[in-house]
Amino acid sequence: MKKHVSVLLAALLLAGSLHSCTGSGPEPGNTDPAAPAPADPVPETEPSRAKTPDSLPELDFGGATAVIHSRGDAEALTEICSEELNGEAVNDAIFERNVSVEERLNVSIRCFAGDGWENYDNTVSAIRSSIMAADGSYDIVAGWSSRIPALSLEGLFLDLNPVNYLDLARNWWNASAVRELQIGNRMYFVTGDIARTMLSSMCVYVFNQKVAEDNHVENLYDAVKERRWTLDYVYGLTSGLYKDLNGNGEGDLTDAWGLVTSCINDADAYMQGSLVSMMTRDEEGYPVLSVDEEQLADLVGKVYRLDWENPGCYAIPNAETNIRDTIAQDKALLASTRLTAVVGSLGDMESDYGVLPYPMLNEAQESYGTRVQDALSLWCIPIDAKDPDLSAAVMEALAAQSWRTVTPAYFDIALKSRYSRDPETSAMMDLIKDSVYINFESLYNRAIGQPWFVLRNLMPQKDKNFSSYWASNKKLLAKNLDKAIKKLKDLD
Repeated sequence: MKKHVSVLLAALLLAGSLHSCTGSGPEPGNTDPAAPAPADPVPETEPSRAKTPDSLPELDFGGATAVIHSRGDAEALTEICSEELNGEAVNDAIFERNVSVEERLNVSIRCFAGDGWENYDNTVSAIRSSIMAADGSYDIVAGWSSRIPALSLEGLFLDLNPVNYLDLARNWWNASAVRELQIGNRMYFVTGDIARTMLSSMCVYVFNQKVAEDNHVENLYDAVKERRWTLDYVYGLTSGLYKDLNGNGEGDLTDAWGLVTSCINDADAYMQGSLVSMMTRDEEGYPVLSVDEEQLADLVGKVYRLDWENPGCYAIPNAETNIRDTIAQDKALLASTRLTAVVGSLGDMESDYGVLPYPMLNEAQESYGTRVQDALSLWCIPIDAKDPDLSAAVMEALAAQSWRTVTPAYFDIALKSRYSRDPETSAMMDLIKDSVYINFESLYNRAIGQPWFVLRNLMPQKDKNFSSYWASNKKLLAKNLDKAIKKLKDLD
């Protein structure tokens, strides 16, 4: 309405100006004291994030129940349901989101908890049995990204492209997932702000600001913004920062380091950080194994140099990075980790810290890339859902409201309330989230022979011979991919 008023007012003012130019108005320089002063233009403003509209029409599902199947891990389950307000910002944002969606659509949202990640194979079997029995138990499945994609190869989920009410071009859906999970012009999964696990599982670098100041390190946010934040830059930054604090002549976690990192999940993230793609698409839109071997060999060499040829790096071969014992105790400048570890480990940290994206392969790279470790939930609609329109409308409304309120609340918790009051920090978190890179080969990884685990397989072994590794594996990987694609084509 403001826009229409502004346009109308501008037209009236223009008409008055043209009338004056005809000579029928007062002479230039003369004024009529009785004439009203010209009105100030009405400013056009963008709606605030919290009030950004979505494209859902008015809908009434008559009080129907929408059952969402979730993984049983606490973090995955609580991204969907909150039993009551308890004063914790994220919990309350999720509770209020659900109430808002229930009232808006006249539905009742219910959660069903499957197994945790340790026993999720049992849950996959149970979901399969339920859908094949067509019992309509679940309207939506928020499945574990490491395992749930395999069920789409069996034709158990709806193609989301033609479903009503999903507006997949909006900010609350991850654009790379929408693009990369198109398989033969069908798409079975989507994710975005609706999945708090997409936020909590983002792989990031965290840095200790006190250690940075003590070592006269430049503003690292500037290095990111100026696109100097690369693997070589991190090597140069960290290589001279080792200090043998305990004097035992051996590097361990009681010493001071430039970088502390893991060779498993943390290493996987350099693939997305370098925007690696292992697939092209054929004329029908199906993935085909196609690897830039020169790029991957370069990446393997740079990560090996950073981890194993860097005197300032403590690399952990077969365990996760413990930022509570390093970053939180002012013993490291940088550590690779996930955002959930930042929330869980640095809440009571005395020194200030900041969060950065994973470094790029080189400065020629077109943008940053963020891996979401496979604790992520993927949202889909079973083929036996009672009312796909209901399922899709609930998903869209939950995603939009999550973007409006849950994501800002979570980022504020992760950054000790600096997201809402520190423009530089909030801009960096937005960059990390907007750089989330979700692709077919990383999500379908286990279903197609694990091609994405290049660095995870090589780095713990202190092996930088990518050429030999790839020569030994690419034929089997191509064969496994062909089997998976044949299953999808047979669904036709």
